[in-house]
Amino acid sequence: MSIVKWAHVIEIVQIDNFLTGDELVLTTGISLQHSIEDFIFFVKSLIHTKCAALYIEYGTYLQTIPEAIISLANQHSFPIIVFHETVPFVRITQDLHSRIMNQQYLMISSLESYSQTLNKNALLGQNTEDISQNMYNELKTQIIFSIKDREPIFILDQHYAHLTLYREDRLFTEFDLLILDRTATALAQLLMREFYIEEKRDIEDATILADWIDQKLSKEEIYKFIAAHHANYHFYSGTIFILSSPSTIMKVQEDIVYSKLYYRNLFEQNGFIPFLFERKSYVIFILLYTKDSKSSREQLNTIFSTLQKTEFYKKQMLQGYQIAIGKVVSDAEEIPKSYQTALETLYICRKVQTTSFFYDDLHLYHLIYKLQMQVNLQEVIQDYLQPGIDYDKKHNSKLLETLQVYLQTNGSKQQTANQLFIVRQTLYHRLKKLESLLGENFMKGHNRITLEFMLLANSLIEDKN
Repeated sequence: MSIVKWAHVIEIVQIDNFLTGDELVLTTGISLQHSIEDFIFFVKSLIHTKCAALYIEYGTYLQTIPEAIISLANQHSFPIIVFHETVPFVRITQDLHSRIMNQQYLMISSLESYSQTLNKNALLGQNTEDISQNMYNELKTQIIFSIKDREPIFILDQHYAHLTLYREDRLFTEFDLLILDRTATALAQLLMREFYIEEKRDIEDATILADWIDQKLSKEEIYKFIAAHHANYHFYSGTIFILSSPSTIMKVQEDIVYSKLYYRNLFEQNGFIPFLFERKSYVIFILLYTKDSKSSREQLNTIFSTLQKTEFYKKQMLQGYQIAIGKVVSDAEEIPKSYQTALETLYICRKVQTTSFFYDDLHLYHLIYKLQMQVNLQEVIQDYLQPGIDYDKKHNSKLLETLQVYLQTNGSKQQTANQLFIVRQTLYHRLKKLESLLGENFMKGHNRITLEFMLLANSLIEDKN
């Protein structure tokens, strides 16, 4: 079945830019009668420009269609219509153009009427299924409306949602596509209204959530708040997830809004109940889980192992975003503790290159952090590392880096030299210097453990600005 949008009379072989597609081309064959090569070129050009069909009038110039042309047309399912009697082309084009214009007028009138119905029904509070049903009533074809992370709505008798038309009986008309466009607009407006209401509710909840993590709510108030949103939920475990936006670049609100939606959908898909709000440059998620702390941690491991492979995550990290996950707790009243540990984890991840952003994976760093709050760790570090620090500054050398790698490789000279990209002789010279500064037994027993701890502490508390 072909769609005819217009009719043209063409009596030349070179059609060039005369056609745009879906036209009915009429010809007497005056330019085609003497050369089969010209005839083939002409038909191939019509097929290439996606013409609807070719009308040929038998008469003075053409009396038959060559087999090569018929074969070419059949190969491409291209219609060729033959008139055995002379009919003035003007009558054909007038009739066709009149019908096309009338169809266009009816289409515009119907479209306007449909748009008015959509707008009127939207004011009456119709939902997405009602709007999709209006579309089906107009087109009588299957419609699939799929919102991201929700079950698709099928109407027959989800970068947020997909609205799809499906039919097998014919091609879609321009009117069908215009109806699709109007419906998509109406659905988008409805969804935006839903988002606005949801965002407004989130703003109202933000005060309560802030009081929760700041230990200003009683146990009863916490459970009353949870029950208001999820009546059947009983607290099993929970944690805090913090998304920190970069301070070095201007924060784009659209990025923050998208990130909130992305992470909320991610957690919901994996069984968590997320409550979120913003504080300064942080988006703070309170994540509740329906199973115990061990299961919660395992599920978080799965989520973030997959997340780290996505282009979304890689782009965020390049932009300077940071994330941290606090202690997983088994009591709603301990959520403030999870929040504090998430803040500590974020601080540690900013100061040190860690392989994890989970509180539970950074216990030694958290110990250093808490010690720093109690004693002057800088003085203790100086007692052990200052000779090496002073030597590096004076000679622009890398004794401390060498010491750190040497400890990490359990004293393997070959691995240390390879990781530092230096020759064995250079490594021997550095180790000899470390012995003179730290003592001959710096790699033995408690001396080694103390040095490892002090190197970690120094990396955490040193000022890198």
